[in-house]
Amino acid sequence: MWGSFAFAAVFYGAAEYEHMTGWKWAIASLGVSFVTGLLFSGFIPFLLGQAGLFGVLWWQNSKRLDALHEDRAASLEQDRRVRQQRVREAQAQADRDRDKR
Repeated sequence: MWGSFAFAAVFYGAAEYEHMTGWKWAIASLGVSFVTGLLFSGFIPFLLGQAGLFGVLWWQNSKRLDALHEDRAASLEQDRRVRQQRVREAQAQADRDRDKR
């Protein structure tokens, strides 16, 4: 019983550290503990269930980080295009000002 809450606390901390919603992972850990407690007896199935949940946490976090990197790359590319456009406009304005003189 206390092991369930200990793992829930570990999942909460790990998820919060990785900037994910910790309470969802803590509830998932308690759910895995409850299901493995109902279906199986012993510590090994409980530990395997928690290890499986940790694998899911790791996978979700890697997907989140990949999406974050893609968003940042797209944002940087968009910023570069905007800056280049501003430079072109400034050069064109400078050319027009020079031609007026």
